[in-house]
This record gives sequence, structure tokens and C-alpha cells, in this order.
Amino acid sequence: MGTHKHHRYLTGARMAKADEFYTTYDAIDRELSHYRHDLAGRHVICDCNDRPGMSMFVRWTLDHMNEYGIASLTCTSFEADHDTLFDDGTPAMQWHVDNDGREGRYSIADLAARPLDGDGSFDSPECERLLDRPGAIVVTNPPFSKAIRFMRMLRRHPDTDFLIVANLNLATANDVFPMVRGGRCLVGLSIHSGSMFFRLPDDRPKTGSMIRPDGTVGVNSVRWLTSLAAARADKTQPPTGHTYRGHEDEYPEYDAYDAINVDSMRMMPDDHDGPMGVPLNFLERWAPGNGFMLLGKLDDPTVNGRRLYKRLLVRRTRDA
Repeated sequence: MGTHKHHRYLTGARMAKADEFYTTYDAIDRELSHYRHDLAGRHVICDCNDRPGMSMFVRWTLDHMNEYGIASLTCTSFEADHDTLFDDGTPAMQWHVDNDGREGRYSIADLAARPLDGDGSFDSPECERLLDRPGAIVVTNPPFSKAIRFMRMLRRHPDTDFLIVANLNLATANDVFPMVRGGRCLVGLSIHSGSMFFRLPDDRPKTGSMIRPDGTVGVNSVRWLTSLAAARADKTQPPTGHTYRGHEDEYPEYDAYDAINVDSMRMMPDDHDGPMGVPLNFLERWAPGNGFMLLGKLDDPTVNGRRLYKRLLVRRTRDA
């Protein structure tokens, strides 16, 4: 392996280690319990996993295959060392089980394994082909550093549903925002503020103020993103009691956009029908047709020369 390739491999290995945030069983259960109807008869794809015994997505799906009527489960593993100087011959793998109608729960032992030809990356040809199966739904926690690449893959499969863990900022990426605006990518139902807690590898230092007694670590602004129908239901922006009329100085206009700035969702004026720039957590209670139109995004807005964090541009429709 040449020096440049070796450096690139080591950089990738360090990034892969930093991407290891393991979703807890409880977090998965709180979210997926909302989608019983959406999961019935579906083929669940977990394509960003380690070995099945380590993945809580795999364990949860096996536990609920009969209860939710899930048709099958397919999961794949990634081998970063594949075809490198450090390749020890361990192949990336695929595991699969069909729902055969038995009583009781399925287990790891029910998964049939086979080696993959490549490294098991989610967008490798053999793994991406899994998304072409009618009724496929991707349920996983893609590496944060590869989240945009993951969403590009989903855009190539417009008929494939998904339920994934990602930072809310992903919704404003140029490759993702059209999916959000079109209603294909919505915020999930189980977490609407604060942090999501993850397990870290045992050998990874746990630092910061958001560490629970069980060792899980909180990460800000992480949410579930999904295309599933249940995420459209019962999402409304509650009245705040704030008004624009008489308080115009609290809602200045942007320097380069014909819209008022709203610093907090708690301050969104109930009486303003024009364009407003609102924080990203607007999406936590938004779905198409719920009284607001998502007009666009402001990546670098300023007010009186003061730069603000990115905003979403919205307008009331008053027809919901």
C-alpha cells in the first residue's frame, strides 16, 4: 500500500471509530412503536450494522417480527479492512430471516448468513440492490459522517421507505432538503427536544456533561427522520400567544430576504401570514398540509449585519 493510500486508510479508520454511536434498544422501541401499521408486511433492511448480536435494530426487529407482522429482516456488516493491507480475510456478511409464521420470537440463531463480495458498505452494489425489493424499508443509524451520502442513496430509490437516526441539520443539506420540502423526509415521533443518548464502544473515552449513570452519552439535535405515513399524523404547531402586530421590533426583517426573523418557536407570532425565518426544530411538528408551507431555507441569514444560524423559510396557509 502506497503512503498516500495508507494515510487515507488510517484517516478513514479514525473516522469510522468516531462514527460509532450505538442506538439503544429503548430508543428504538420508543420510536418504532409508532409504526406498527407501517411495518406490517415489510422487508426490514438494516444496512449499517456490526455483527447482528451487537445491533439493537436487529434485536428489536427479531423480537417484534410476529407482533408487528414484519415479513423479513436482512442485515449487513461493514469490513473497513476489506481489500487493504490490513485485510485479514474476514468477509463482510449478510444475514437474513423470513417470517415463517411460527409462534414466539425470533433470535440471532435464526439468521442465515452468507459472505458478501465487497466491503458491505451500504451503497455498494450488492447492498444497495436490497433496497429494490418491493416493500423494503431501511431502518438504521447511518454513520454521521456519511449521512449525506446515505441520503443520496435513498434519493436513488424513491419508492423505498426509511426510518433512520440523524442530526437535524441533515434536513437542510442541499441533497436532502428537496426530500423534506416534498414531504418524503419528516422528523419522527418519539423525541422533540434535547439530546438522544447512545452507547459508545467500551474502549472509547466518555467525556462531557451529558453522560448517564448507565454510560450512555447524549448527542444534541439528533432525531429520527422517516418517510413513513405515521409521521404525518397529528403534527400541528400550537399557538404561542405571541403577536406580530404591536411587537414588530421583536421580529426584524432579514437584510437580504423579505421575511421576518423568529428566534424561537416559542415566539412564532400567531397573527403573521407573511414569510418567516424559523429555527430548524420547526420540522419536529411539521408535515405537509398542517397549516404551514415550507418555502425554502436560509443558510446564512443576517439581521442588521449580524449573522444568524440557518433558518427555514415558512408561511402560514390558513387552510388546514
